[in-house]
Amino acid sequence: MKNTLRTAAFFVAIALFAFIAYYAYDNFRERTTMEKLAAIIHDEDARDMSGRMREYVADTSNTVRERAAVAIGRIGAAGAGQILFGMLSDPSHDVAASAAFALGLTKESEYAARLLDLAFDLPAGVGSWAVLSAGRLADSSMTEVIETLPSFLGHPSPEVREAACMAIFQSGAKTKAGDIIELLNKEPDEQVRIKALYVLSRMGISEAQPVYEDFLANSDPWVRSLAVRGIGRLDGEDAARYLGIALNDANSRVVVQAVSALSRKKDDKSKELLSRKFASEENENLLVQILSSLQTQENKSSIDRAEQLLQNSSSENVIAAALKYIASVRKERAVALIDSMLISPSELIKVACAESYGLVGRENVVKRLATLFNDDAPAVRAAAFSALAMVDSSEFEFFIGQALEDQDMIPVVLAIDQIKERKLASYFPRLLALSDHVPPVEVDIRRALVDAAEGFLSENKEDSAAMRLLINGALDRDYVVRKEAAAVYSSVLGEERQDLLGRVQTRLSEGEIEDALAEYINPPQAKIVTSKGEIVIELAFDAAPLTVLNFIELAERGEYDGLIFHRIIPDFVVQGGDPRGDGWGGPGYAIRCEYSQLPYLRGTVGIATSGKDTGGSQFFITHSPQPHLEANYTIFGQVLTGMEVVDQIVRGDRIEKIIIDEEPI
Repeated sequence: MKNTLRTAAFFVAIALFAFIAYYAYDNFRERTTMEKLAAIIHDEDARDMSGRMREYVADTSNTVRERAAVAIGRIGAAGAGQILFGMLSDPSHDVAASAAFALGLTKESEYAARLLDLAFDLPAGVGSWAVLSAGRLADSSMTEVIETLPSFLGHPSPEVREAACMAIFQSGAKTKAGDIIELLNKEPDEQVRIKALYVLSRMGISEAQPVYEDFLANSDPWVRSLAVRGIGRLDGEDAARYLGIALNDANSRVVVQAVSALSRKKDDKSKELLSRKFASEENENLLVQILSSLQTQENKSSIDRAEQLLQNSSSENVIAAALKYIASVRKERAVALIDSMLISPSELIKVACAESYGLVGRENVVKRLATLFNDDAPAVRAAAFSALAMVDSSEFEFFIGQALEDQDMIPVVLAIDQIKERKLASYFPRLLALSDHVPPVEVDIRRALVDAAEGFLSENKEDSAAMRLLINGALDRDYVVRKEAAAVYSSVLGEERQDLLGRVQTRLSEGEIEDALAEYINPPQAKIVTSKGEIVIELAFDAAPLTVLNFIELAERGEYDGLIFHRIIPDFVVQGGDPRGDGWGGPGYAIRCEYSQLPYLRGTVGIATSGKDTGGSQFFITHSPQPHLEANYTIFGQVLTGMEVVDQIVRGDRIEKIIIDEEPI
């Protein structure tokens, strides 16, 4: 018996020694670069500014320091700015550039001026990011920064001059547009000139008319579209003449900008130009765009063709747009026509009917909208509710009560928004019942409740019911809701409550991330098989590993199979990946945003969100470069082949399947 006990004790001691030895080895050995990167990515996902993250900014590996800098900026916790500012002197220009970029993500505006103080002395590849981040951190009230930014338009490096143009745009410094116009009079670098044009056209600077005219004949369709966008902000015969020419451009994306520009003009000449284009156009996306613009113009001259399309078009998108245009012009005289369209089995057409009744805007459509408000399709109920909000009806508060009881989240969220907008405090007991999560409600509803609390607290900081809504949001199980509640504490109550956030639940372990880093040394590719053809994209695993892994997981599970492209904005994006098909859906969880230094070019693939860290399955592909999206939406891919397919996609086209391949397809 004693021998048995001694033997058992011996083996226990051996096992204990082995465990201690392994623990000591595992904790004190030098980690590999891949292990360090996995740790950084994991802690970033957890939004945890860990002690080891701070250690990695001084690591011997440039790769580790660079990745740690980006992670710290994405997390944006207290002290992030100080760490990143110190990294601007890193001996590696790549590390310093990443730190300068990441500093612009922190929202620590006090570093804007400090970045500009250093930028002239930094290498161009670092200084350009410092200038751009200063613009992202600043706003038009920060006089010192705004006055300093134009000095970088004279920097010897075109990279820095280009960044200075964007920084002026990002900071909203429209008063400095004259400096950009002056730059163009002597700027030799084509990329800087195009970025200057982009900024002037996006800001709508009318004094830049000669600039816009100079670029109208450029060989690049995107550049021409920017010039047309700028021309669209002008008045007079010259502007109308140029827009008329642009309507006949060989590239449809230029035409889209001309149509959009004309929609803002209600003079007879502009109406005539748009009507003439409408009479001969056959492209589905352009027809929808033109119909919407005719509606905005209040243009009555194209009703006949709109009615023909309503009767003869095979496109639900065109029919829906035509119906809304007709309703906006004919008002009550269109009611019978809208009634006749209700027999359609199409959900999209029924949504258009509800929206059209709202455009009629008379009391006699309330009963019709009430009927649609009981439709089986959530999108139809939501459209009917929104239309009822547009109609001056004494019964609307009754419909708010009904919407709060809806089994789908969209009518509930819309009702909460109306309660906030109309300051209907009598609904607080209902809102509090929802906020108490009995039964549990969708995260979008819980976010809307926090937003409602903000609205009421902005009017009265002592509002106890609104405060209870906010407290429930601060205690929510979901990080996104807690984060938005903390933002309300800060912006409305003046209290910094980052302690509410806590550690975020991650979906992947460090080991799983490390395995993925080993697997995707070469960027994986994805083939998106659509009803219009195939699109091949290269996935940006290095820049957005968590987003790419989420996309791959969903694709390999078949979650994208059969989903539609539900949102198409010509010369902007095509968007899909929503299991609901209405823009409100996702996989049932949210992923973190992974902003990077990658640019939004034509064919860039990004993640759609409704706020930071709210992405899921929805993605979009850009028709043209969109610099204003950079550092605001995660980039996780770039189209390699198939942009002609992207250009042809209309709302309702399907993703048949997505095939992932680690090797080039």
